[in-house]
Amino acid sequence: MQPLLELRNKLDVRNDEGRRDDKHLRDWRKMNGSIQLFNDQVVHGPYTQESRANWLRELLNAQTWVRKNGPDSVRNIELITISELHEIRRIWVFEKHEVEDLLPKIYEKETGDEFPGGPLDEQLALAGDEIELLREVCDDDELHFSTARELLAVERRFRTMTRRAGLFEELEKTIRRGYYENKEDAERSALRLQREKAAPELPFFNEEIKNAAT
Repeated sequence: MQPLLELRNKLDVRNDEGRRDDKHLRDWRKMNGSIQLFNDQVVHGPYTQESRANWLRELLNAQTWVRKNGPDSVRNIELITISELHEIRRIWVFEKHEVEDLLPKIYEKETGDEFPGGPLDEQLALAGDEIELLREVCDDDELHFSTARELLAVERRFRTMTRRAGLFEELEKTIRRGYYENKEDAERSALRLQREKAAPELPFFNEEIKNAAT
C-alpha cells in the first residue's frame, strides 16, 4: 500500500517552513478570471491544467500498482470511478476549454487500458499537431496559448448554432481573462484599481478637493 501513502504525502503540499502552501500549483486568477487581493497579495485560484493532470496521473498510477501488486482483498480497488472520470473530462474540455482532451491519454498511459468513453464533440477537439502549432505561434507563452485556445473553443462551440447570440460576450470574457502579461502584471493592475477605488475615502484626497473648491 506504499503508493497510497506516497500519494497522501504528495497531496499534503507544504513549504520550507512546514506550512500548507500549494500556490505554485494554482492559477493566479480566480475561476472567472478575476484577480483577487488579500493584504496586497494575489489570492490564487483553481489548480492549473498541468497540476490537475499530474494529480490524475499519480492517482491512476497508485490505483494500477495496488491492483497489480496488492493482496487479493484490494485487487479491485477503485480510487476514482469511471463516472467521475467522465465528469472530469467534460469539465476540462467544455468548461475549461482544454480542447486537447488529455484525460483519455492519461488514463491509457497509466492503466494500460483504453479509456471506456467515445470521442467528444469533434467540433471542439484539436489534434495534437494543431495544439503544437498553436503553442509555436504563441512562442510557448502559456497565458497566450490558453487564451488563444479558449478563443478557438468558444468560436467552434458557436459555429454550429443557428443563432450565435452571446458569442461576442463570451469572446470578451476570454480576452479579459487573458488580458495580462503575467502574474506580476495582473497584481500591479489589481493594486492600481484597488487604490483608485479607495482614493475618494482617503482623508488627504478629500482635503485636496476642499482646497481646490475654495
